[in-house]
Amino acid sequence: MGKYIALILLLVSFAACEKVIDIDLPTSDQKDVVDAAIMENSSCIIFLTKSQEFYEDFSYPRISGAKIELSDDQGNSEILKESGKEEGIYSSMMTGEVGRTYKLKITTGNNIYEASATIPRTVPIDSIYIYDIKIGKDRIYSPCIVFHDPIETENYYYTTLAVNGKTMKSIYLDDDEFRNGLKVENILFFDKEDNNDEKLKVGDHLRIEMQSLDKGMYTFYKSLRSIAASGSTNPITNITGGALGCFKAYNPSYIEMVISKDDITE
Repeated sequence: MGKYIALILLLVSFAACEKVIDIDLPTSDQKDVVDAAIMENSSCIIFLTKSQEFYEDFSYPRISGAKIELSDDQGNSEILKESGKEEGIYSSMMTGEVGRTYKLKITTGNNIYEASATIPRTVPIDSIYIYDIKIGKDRIYSPCIVFHDPIETENYYYTTLAVNGKTMKSIYLDDDEFRNGLKVENILFFDKEDNNDEKLKVGDHLRIEMQSLDKGMYTFYKSLRSIAASGSTNPITNITGGALGCFKAYNPSYIEMVISKDDITE
């Protein structure tokens, strides 16, 4: 039986490169893919593409000429413009504000897709240290970030790690179901396979980004991780109308360090 792959561009952050995630799906009709994101003080950016068969060219066709309306819960609205340089990329003049809910309405051909998302507030990373984990006779360094979870809201987190300028493949998803309002020490268990089979060591430069997510995007990421493990079905999206992808609202915080012996604890 043939396989079908939907190539979904997920915006890890507006400052970072796009990340391509391959989803293994049963053979089916080609679908539209919506990759939309907005964060505080930044434009809404949308990539519109078509899903792709496994053995086809991985250029994934862009969708040009769509009508996209962005509105918020304060009565503001705007028709997004398509990039003059690259087809299928649309951006807004409106920038994101914490606590506001943004709605998208995308019309392409006979298809209408709608989605909404609310920008959460930033949860800052307070500090970082290195946890020395003993596994049998082996020892593995893993970074641990410390932050305070806000008590008044439900919070969802997506964290990535870069080592010496290279973003690792592992991602870390968390929520505050059992630690609402608490001080959190979150160990990012390091997989050396992400780093050309090299462990973390003294002198390595680390950059960690922790994104506070809207619940819709957290659910999407969580279901995507399940698919990676089982290869069973499509991820859960907050987009209506039958498109793949998701509308992401988020707020990032960052911390950097160069590992020294003083940063390591058991």
